[in-house]
Amino acid sequence: MSSLERSKVAVNTFRRIVSELKKSKGHLSRDSPEYRFILEQMRNHQVTQKLNCKSPNEMEHLADTYATYLNSTRYLAELQERYRGGERSVSESANLVGLQLPKEACKSETMDKFRASFSEPKEK
Repeated sequence: MSSLERSKVAVNTFRRIVSELKKSKGHLSRDSPEYRFILEQMRNHQVTQKLNCKSPNEMEHLADTYATYLNSTRYLAELQERYRGGERSVSESANLVGLQLPKEACKSETMDKFRASFSEPKEK
């Protein structure tokens, strides 16, 4: 892989990491310690990858793994929030698994009259 291709991969990975941090924190400025640390690490490892006896793609792989970790952690939190335990109504539980309750055919007053007609014996 040429150095130009590697730098494109590094920039894309950097963007993925920053994007995931923005999604998890809500806002990430260029002055934040997290942003500065990631930028510093990306710049530092441009040189050390060539000097040390590391695999040429080791740091890129590590950064890509970190971006995937951030994405998976955020997705897990979303799933846990969505499927959290607790009391739910019947309609919420049905919607959770993709089902819908049937529409009510009669108003509650009509149903009360209907039930009452069966519970009281009629006189002849």
